Amino acid sequence: MGDQSGDDDGPADGIFGDLSYELAELGRREFKPWHRPRKQFVRREQWVEQVRCLYADRSDEGPLRYLGLPGTDLLDLRYLYEQICSPDGRPLIFLGFNSDAKPISDVQPVSDVQPVSKIQPISDAEHDLYRSLFELRRMPNVRLESEVIPDDFRCLGDESSIAWQRARKLGPFDVVNIDLCNGLASDSPTKPQSIYGALGRLTALQGQSPTPWLLLITTRIGRDSFNSEAERALLKCFRDNVCTCDGFVEVCQEALKIDATTIDASACSDSDFLKLMIVALGKWLAQLVQASQPSQVVLASTMGYRVAGRAPCEDLVSVALRCDPIIAPPADPLSPTRPPPFDECETARGIVGCTAGRVDVDALLQGNSELREDVTVEMEDLLTTARYDTSGYRRWLESLST
Repeated sequence: MGDQSGDDDGPADGIFGDLSYELAELGRREFKPWHRPRKQFVRREQWVEQVRCLYADRSDEGPLRYLGLPGTDLLDLRYLYEQICSPDGRPLIFLGFNSDAKPISDVQPVSDVQPVSKIQPISDAEHDLYRSLFELRRMPNVRLESEVIPDDFRCLGDESSIAWQRARKLGPFDVVNIDLCNGLASDSPTKPQSIYGALGRLTALQGQSPTPWLLLITTRIGRDSFNSEAERALLKCFRDNVCTCDGFVEVCQEALKIDATTIDASACSDSDFLKLMIVALGKWLAQLVQASQPSQVVLASTMGYRVAGRAPCEDLVSVALRCDPIIAPPADPLSPTRPPPFDECETARGIVGCTAGRVDVDALLQGNSELREDVTVEMEDLLTTARYDTSGYRRWLESLST
């Protein structure tokens, strides 16, 4: 399929119709916790920077294929398009999951400029989502097969689900962005439809990618953020390296200032628990990727900030893992045993090093007023494109610090 811009007839026109429009009054839209400048810092300095590195040696003609969990305003997609796709004319294809959405065939034409014809009332969240989807689909080089569907991300674990059918059609993806409000490992491993099943099936799909891709994960990390069974399994990933990898204990001691041989997750400090669980999550995610395709997996960036008001250290973390497929021949019974295509212990030591270098976004912005103002302005501009009245944005930010 060739490039499809908003100037062509397509699915978006079927949703919103070719109708006469008149201005509709906007309801008051409240700012959300994820509208703070620190989120924009992560979006700019981690997500977009890692995508730039991913595309450094690629042709501009290939589309950016993106899977994520967008909010109703599609802020992440708007910014990614603005920074990566628009400057070079790179096409964008995206698949999003948002439980506020309805099946597109059931939605009547809606927008901030409402059609004169009578429509069925819908919720504010649905209105915002479909208006944003309409706007993004009309931008040049955004492919019209891009969509946001109403399924929970966990539905990817079900091969009969619409979610999985859409993912198979549009994937594999260049960027997988799992931006969660809660913990990545908060589900029980025995839950029929869990985050683990979804990630497992998704990484299997990504195993078909011939080119490097990014796995972006945002998750809460705290003692109440993990299912107990999941936490035990994650810690096993850590302890396996303690037993099997030369230099792992030493790099943990040098870089993280923890004794990997004796650390107790139930008794250590909150700061040490944070370090321990970032490494454990990184190891688990790397193993998922490498189980589907031999890959060099690098934890390229780690950032965090505080969500709970009195948290002693960061309790939400955003990590970026770069996954480079390795083309390796299969085992041959007639040939000598080949070395493994990747060094699992090197991966583990690299994860420890990047964990030690994580950015405390709150502290960084607090200590750099110029940078804080820069990302605040960017956040204001992004919210304006999503039809927010930002005249009260600064007052809202000030109220959060009082």
